[in-house]
Amino acid sequence: MEADYMEINNAAARPDSLGRLLNFATGAMNRMCQARLAEHDLLLAQWVILSALWARDGLHVSELARYSGNNLPAASRIVDRMVDKGLVARSADAEDRRSVRVHLTEAGRAHEGLRDFHLEVNETLTAGMSDAETRMLFDLLGRVLENARRADGGRA
Repeated sequence: MEADYMEINNAAARPDSLGRLLNFATGAMNRMCQARLAEHDLLLAQWVILSALWARDGLHVSELARYSGNNLPAASRIVDRMVDKGLVARSADAEDRRSVRVHLTEAGRAHEGLRDFHLEVNETLTAGMSDAETRMLFDLLGRVLENARRADGGRA
């Protein structure tokens, strides 16, 4: 039985799958970020929303959804949890009362020391890579994303 397990988990038996590698890398990166943000009582999804608001406070939930890569209902649920934690507040848009804007609270601003958290993550993930390799990685992953979006009809 153990031989079967070893055979299945033998790296040589795994196909070269970009999707699998990206999935595993994303999972590992998310776990790393969650662990580092836990000491600040934040989730990665919350940090992403905060980072958008640190750049421009008072965004609509739809703008936060586009920024974070979430769909509108998911972004709204993230904002709801952030409201419950006192990190952000919702307010009616002065120009369109049907629309809601999201604003930082003092508690949300208090985490602004994490504004450059992504740079720390980038440094960890690209350790041992030259500047040229890092730039190439960003360029290639950008092209992979464009190709996936094109193949998905622009939805990815």
